[in-house]
Amino acid sequence: MGQITDLVRAAPQSGAALDLLAERFGRSSFPKSYERVALILYAAGHKRILISRPNESFEVMFGRLLGHARRQDLACGKFHLQMDFVREKPVPVDLFALVSEWGCEPRFEVGVDGLEYRGPDGKLHLFLPGDAYVRSAMSIGQVREYLERAHGAEYLRKASYYRFRSESYLSSNSTWLRLYRGYPVVGSINKDKIGHAIKLAIGHIQRTQDKQGKFLYYYDAARDSRRDHEHPKRDLVKNPYYNILRHCGGGLSCIYFEKWSGRGDTLPNVRMSIEYLLATSLRRTSYHGREAAYIYSERKAKLGGSGIALYLLADYQLLTGDDKYRDVANQLAWHLLNQITDSGEFIYYNIYLDEAVLPEENQRYFSFYYPGEAICGLAKYLHLVEEAERGEYFAKIRLSLDYLLNVRPAARAEHYTDVPSDSWLMMGILELWDFEAMRAARYVDFVYADARKMIDHMYKVSDAPYPDYAGSFYYAYGDYPYADGARCEGLLGALALAWKIGDWAIVRELWPALKLAAWGVMHLVNTEDAIYSAPNPSLALGGIRFKHTRQWFRIDTIQHVASFYAKLLPYWDAAENIMCEGP
Repeated sequence: MGQITDLVRAAPQSGAALDLLAERFGRSSFPKSYERVALILYAAGHKRILISRPNESFEVMFGRLLGHARRQDLACGKFHLQMDFVREKPVPVDLFALVSEWGCEPRFEVGVDGLEYRGPDGKLHLFLPGDAYVRSAMSIGQVREYLERAHGAEYLRKASYYRFRSESYLSSNSTWLRLYRGYPVVGSINKDKIGHAIKLAIGHIQRTQDKQGKFLYYYDAARDSRRDHEHPKRDLVKNPYYNILRHCGGGLSCIYFEKWSGRGDTLPNVRMSIEYLLATSLRRTSYHGREAAYIYSERKAKLGGSGIALYLLADYQLLTGDDKYRDVANQLAWHLLNQITDSGEFIYYNIYLDEAVLPEENQRYFSFYYPGEAICGLAKYLHLVEEAERGEYFAKIRLSLDYLLNVRPAARAEHYTDVPSDSWLMMGILELWDFEAMRAARYVDFVYADARKMIDHMYKVSDAPYPDYAGSFYYAYGDYPYADGARCEGLLGALALAWKIGDWAIVRELWPALKLAAWGVMHLVNTEDAIYSAPNPSLALGGIRFKHTRQWFRIDTIQHVASFYAKLLPYWDAAENIMCEGP
């Protein structure tokens, strides 16, 4: 069937070509019995072509595609052809009664279910299962919103609806890919696929970092837009939103890539990111007569911003030996140390919306994640400090860990979820294990316990409601898959800690879950084939999306998955050997 795409491009007029197509289709493995076939042609910069009729032969449908008035415009360059076979008769549904919640009826599984609907004008329309991916919808509510934008509310109210599922394929070079939920089926996970995903992500970062050093913060690949869904009313030119903490994460992605690849070509990107950080966000202060510095951005001075900035500067120096930023690192570290109060709780903000935050107001500005980010920064920085000078840092960090592990769970119980989310703290304890003075069984127990809770709330192959849910997290069983690179980093931190300790039983316990998680987040990677519907493939390629069928991504969604992958691969061969050895 490799000749199909050649026919799309050439569009022969003779019936003989379609007769030959029918003969080859008959010998192919594509479904032969179906209620409807849909042919969808995609090309960047063009509105797609969708051809579908019920109860028509494949070759007749294909002839309709070849005769479409816009076919030549799309087929003159690079294009993708999607074929959907609807094998069972659609069933009537009420669009406005459909729900996404598991265990409720009538339930609509976004990306797996499709809609056939006829409007009051008699026209028949299709929302194919994979259109949830193409149109960036992850709930039936978002599907309804899309349809309302397309047709208007009154038209939808008067239409009749039918639900169906399809078997979907996509052309790719000389082969055909099976689509599931609109995304090319991942297949088994392996080092090559992971390595390719890392390179795509880093390539995207390198292509889109501007001359100032800023990364492409947000991109919606379905709409070719940089408008942030969290800040939809912001003027992208006059008042663009740019989170400096996530900016630092972009630099860290390149550092982890360099540690894995050793290529060296992303070090200029790291330096550019640091120069932008320091030129735009560094503010200086002092404590006890000693100069300090903190990060100030978007009218706020956040603990986490200074913590991740220190993590970036220290890791850069440790990787390259370049001490250009050592003085700033010293100042950031001194600031962070002085943010640990006598109770062990950190000060979360120094400035909020340009107003100084008083010590007695600290509770109002609580952040669950900032302390872990600060500990990560301090732990990495301690490698740059002479052994005789570390004692003061150790004492204050122990105080903060006592608060975080023993006091915070009760004092801030409402912020804890069934799926642990403080991966930065897990990674911070991993970093601290390099120092004998910071090793304690209670720290290890916390990391292992959170890792086990994550695994308990991860869909397994044996219990996943749908195949591509496996490897993703959930709060309540049946939740839409939450493939989460940040949590994957925390889970990997637990394995790395077990590796340092030599606790091979824990390694064997964690490794299968990490491989499954790596498979889960692969569904978020914008590979060459996954961007078939993107209006601007050059910007979409290498992005790592937030959700299975959401088309937007940010620099941090790329960072967490790419960093997880880059830190995972060095363990791969040895971990596989350990699994083969048995208990």
